Amino acid sequence: MSNQDNYWIRRLQSGGVSRRRFVGGAAIAGVGAASFGLVGCGDDDSTSKTATPGSGGATAAGASPTAKAETPKKGGSYTAAFVGPFAGADPHNSVYGGSGIVPVVYSYLIRNYEAYAPDKGNVQDLAESHKLQDDKLTVVFKIRAGVKIAPNSQNIPERAMDSEDVLKSWQRIGDPKSGSNGYGFASKWIDKMDTPDASTFRMVLKSPYAWTDAQVGNNLQGAIVPKEGLASPDLKSKPVGSGPFMLQELTEGSQAVMVRNPNYYKQGQPYLDKYTIRGFADQTTWLTAFSSGQADFYSALNQDEAKQLATNQKGVRHEKRPSVGFNSFWMNTKQAPWSDERVRKAVNLATNREEYIQIDGHGAGEPAGPVQYCYTGYNIPKDELNKLQAFNVAEAKKLFDSAGVKEFSFSHPTGGSAANYVPIFVRQMQAAGVTAKPLPLDPGTWVAGYYTSKLGASLSLNQAYQTPDNAMAWYTTEGITGNKNYDTGFSDAAMDAAILKAAGVLDVPARKAAYLDAQRLLISKSPAFFNFYGPQTDELLQPEIRGLELKLSSLTSAFAADWWTTKA
Repeated sequence: MSNQDNYWIRRLQSGGVSRRRFVGGAAIAGVGAASFGLVGCGDDDSTSKTATPGSGGATAAGASPTAKAETPKKGGSYTAAFVGPFAGADPHNSVYGGSGIVPVVYSYLIRNYEAYAPDKGNVQDLAESHKLQDDKLTVVFKIRAGVKIAPNSQNIPERAMDSEDVLKSWQRIGDPKSGSNGYGFASKWIDKMDTPDASTFRMVLKSPYAWTDAQVGNNLQGAIVPKEGLASPDLKSKPVGSGPFMLQELTEGSQAVMVRNPNYYKQGQPYLDKYTIRGFADQTTWLTAFSSGQADFYSALNQDEAKQLATNQKGVRHEKRPSVGFNSFWMNTKQAPWSDERVRKAVNLATNREEYIQIDGHGAGEPAGPVQYCYTGYNIPKDELNKLQAFNVAEAKKLFDSAGVKEFSFSHPTGGSAANYVPIFVRQMQAAGVTAKPLPLDPGTWVAGYYTSKLGASLSLNQAYQTPDNAMAWYTTEGITGNKNYDTGFSDAAMDAAILKAAGVLDVPARKAAYLDAQRLLISKSPAFFNFYGPQTDELLQPEIRGLELKLSSLTSAFAADWWTTKA
């Protein structure tokens, strides 16, 4: 499942924050900060490419084009940012700002966002190689020698990581008690795991699965934690890993400060001395920090804001592209009136997606079905989607009337893109004869209610996923994380079977057809979760930052050791 990614409250991670994602391959923070930021996305193919981060910095796989002629400079700092709380840094269930810390403190077997970064494919990390065996079920990972645990105050020895660390980490991911973001994958698809020796980890699937690399290499799911640290009561607040940086400070409501890991396995890297993630209360404060040079990354609310910043601030790099992110409406079917299919269908019919595109996106974006528009071939074509998700106020009014609904309330987190969505949503529901009452909640309270499915209905912000399967997980009986966190209560056996079938198809053309069929079936069932539109990402980076490729979004953090700055 960013999860978001990832995949929440917008902008948290790696490359993209504004209206971005949540769980599933989905988080939110600033470039490289986590696995959530939005991403530019491309079609996938059936081959598994491998890109191993190099030690040469300027020629590394994640380096930006402007950096290729330069010699990396050691020292200095990079400051990412986001809007929202940190909420700790649990390696396997973090969202919000914590999910920006995890991907650069811990190692992963691999990093994989091939569905939207096909030119990068797999980035080998703790695993120096991995291979799917001929049975199409067994994946063998060979552990890289000499990946040492960072210095720490938790009495965890600075030893080399081994296959036992991998096994115990994935056992935690598969434990329902951990509330991990990767539980859905682990419980549904993994049959067994073992360690033939200290340098080998084997994962055996229950049946062939098209997205194994993407799930293992998901920033929000696959962090490999030293086995001694898994039992620590400070796991969430004082993470210890073998990634390029070490957490030095985590101050809720303020910032996370990370410093270079002197034990990092890439000799001479990371180049940066310090990597800071600042948490802001609102978008305006973040913008002020970026404009004054106190933050190095900014994810603009829309293309017009980005263009103005790029014009006003000399040398600022502005990149825009299609995004896998979108904002959504979440309904709890265990509470009235959302248990009534007529009401869920009416809300969808009353939603004019084009108005969101014009007002919130300033004309940039596309209507969103269950699978993001940038996943060409997996997404329902626009003309068909507009018919399946028709805007029909008169029909919506009839359904609301037949259900006896004249008003309802919905929650939303304060700050972020909700400020734009709330008035549009209220006005559109009013046009269908219903009074929609907003219930604003501070982000911490909101996410706690959302996580435990205590809310009645809510704007669900910053969804973003690295595969179509993560996006479709929202509509399974187990929900987005597979353990009923953020669960709408929607359950349909035929829908579960269709999604499971699509994920198991290894042939790409046949897989795309299966996902299209699953989405058509889903829309006909008036699900309890629907998307407004897919935005365009507009991200800006200070000119002194080098080696950071914005287009990789969440995958950017896999190359954090390769970034550097020319700032004094």
